[in-house]
Amino acid sequence: MESDEHEFPPLSKMIIEQSSSVIALELIKKQALADSFYKKANDLFHDFLCCKENELLRKKNVELGIHQHSFFLSALIQLQPLADMQVMNLKMHRLVSDIKKKFQQQAPVVFGFNNKVTVLFQFEEATIQTYIVNQIQYFITNWSDSNHHFLRIGMGTCYSGLERIAKSYSEADKALSYLNSKQKDGIMQYQDIGINRLFIHQSQEEIISFIDEVFHPLKSDHDKNNDLEKTLLVYMETNRSPAQTSKTLHIHVNTLYQRLKKIEEKLGISFSNTEHLLKLQLACYLRKSN
Repeated sequence: MESDEHEFPPLSKMIIEQSSSVIALELIKKQALADSFYKKANDLFHDFLCCKENELLRKKNVELGIHQHSFFLSALIQLQPLADMQVMNLKMHRLVSDIKKKFQQQAPVVFGFNNKVTVLFQFEEATIQTYIVNQIQYFITNWSDSNHHFLRIGMGTCYSGLERIAKSYSEADKALSYLNSKQKDGIMQYQDIGINRLFIHQSQEEIISFIDEVFHPLKSDHDKNNDLEKTLLVYMETNRSPAQTSKTLHIHVNTLYQRLKKIEEKLGISFSNTEHLLKLQLACYLRKSN
């Protein structure tokens, strides 16, 4: 009986099987070493963030490779979760490696933990911040495209002084939380969140409930066009200008005043009450942004 010409000889099969086992073992060892390094880096960095004594801060900044007299900017990069944890870890290791290669001394702290990569950028002059941010945006866009993996990046504000690194990190965490709450990919700088900072840790259900408190009473079976709702939104958008509001809605100004009166009655509020006005402004803002 002739053997299949494509079949490996027994010795070749044995060599391939043994080689595969050796390679798999080496990969496991490297994975374990990387995980151990990342855990130590994570523990050391968070000990640094919690440190309140200047003496200990200076000691730990040397361990982390941070230059004391620099400007600092924190970033948190979240990788899109994958079902295969090995593939997930490989992508995270590649991202960490690429960041180190790209930014070198400007990124003394880079490590991955769970599905996030923490980066601390440092530079000698505050004027370099814009350049660094542009470089980060360029790098992230290219990395996402070439690796076919979406990223979410929260960035804190640039500060000088070791004691303010914790503040920048906290801001980066909040910026990332904002992206997660909106289910958006890309980069978000803390200072660009604006008034939404007030709602970062509010659940979507709570925000929707707050919006409904204002807009639900304005709905009516007799008002199929949602005239009161539209009127309130435009009135706030035009900074409560009767002339501009009536022009935008294509109604007479007297009709506008009648609608505003109905809104006050249905909501039990007064447009002259500053607290009521603030609630309406927030509700309208959240309605549009959500």
